[in-house]
Amino acid sequence: MKTEFTSVLYRVENRIASITLNVPKKLNALDVTLAKDLTAALALAAGDDAVKVVVVTGAGRAFCAGGDLAYMAGLDLEGCIDFVRDAQALIGAFTKMPKPVIAAVNGFAVGAGFSLVLLSDIVISSDKAMYGLAFVNIGVIPDLAALYFLPRVIGLQKAKELAFSGKNIDAGEACRLGIVNSVVEHDKLEEEVGKMSLFLAGQPGAAVGAAKTLLNMGMDMGLDELLEMEALAQGVRMVSDDSREGVDAFLNKRKPNFK
Repeated sequence: MKTEFTSVLYRVENRIASITLNVPKKLNALDVTLAKDLTAALALAAGDDAVKVVVVTGAGRAFCAGGDLAYMAGLDLEGCIDFVRDAQALIGAFTKMPKPVIAAVNGFAVGAGFSLVLLSDIVISSDKAMYGLAFVNIGVIPDLAALYFLPRVIGLQKAKELAFSGKNIDAGEACRLGIVNSVVEHDKLEEEVGKMSLFLAGQPGAAVGAAKTLLNMGMDMGLDELLEMEALAQGVRMVSDDSREGVDAFLNKRKPNFK
């Protein structure tokens, strides 16, 4: 299955939706067209029962090199606010996606590109990738919820350092800080992402989706509220076909066949 967009490539194979930011001449810099295309592609994957895993990557030598400065330079105040609000639709598209999103970071992930990494569930990085909150270098603040997610990943003090300095960090440091799950040799990125994607595609999708939802919501919940939601969600899962299949497979020492 292939679907045409202006600024992204979208295809589904083996229950994996691959979304490629496809403006390599601009290092996949974010403008309103790319933001809306990416949001629409994520929504398409979210609503497709044939999709269990989503992979987001970039064409060329960048994952996403931030906002399109030439585009933004032509906007007035109202236009800038509208652009930010249009782009903010990506936050829900990533975090409310009921399926795991893997970021396959093939190159520069700076500015808004770094924000997209933070919105992803699992990040597999090329050893050539670079990460940074470059916003301050052009006199603006981090957006696309970077100011919300980054301190929750690496702690407030380190987040302030990256936000105030605008400096880049390499893939190794990003991994040590917990921003990245794993770093692989550049020419093995596609292979490693493929392995992880296929593994997750074989997992019980509804259980993974429920776990993702509770993990994300739990960041802002008290324990009692989370436990109530846990009980409800777990009850539904325990009587599901996937759970019964998993239990039967365990008891009969066979590999489960999840939906």
